[in-house]
Amino acid sequence: MADKRPIELEEGWASMQRGIDKLIRLLEGETESQFNAEQYMMLYTTIYNMCTQKPPCDYSEQLYQRYREAFNNYINDKVLPALREHRDEVLLRELLSRWNNHKVMVRWLSRFFNYL
Repeated sequence: MADKRPIELEEGWASMQRGIDKLIRLLEGETESQFNAEQYMMLYTTIYNMCTQKPPCDYSEQLYQRYREAFNNYINDKVLPALREHRDEVLLRELLSRWNNHKVMVRWLSRFFNYL
């Protein structure tokens, strides 16, 4: 039988952060392969396992906070600086692009963190 040791918060979050970073690279137009089914399932399963572990290893609350922080960090580190560079019509085009990226990010992170 497989070892069913609890996933510690930092261990699980490191895996999730790699997935979030990959998503951000995709959104920013960097060269990155799309998520495949195995990667998606690994990220979803990590969250599921971390939320269903017995206390004190149920990290639902901490994961929710970090989920929120992931959005805030992306907006503060990538979106706002990009918007501040532009004016007028170019700003509107950039805003539209960033809004579309935001919708994609929400969709993917909602899938990863669905169990929350």
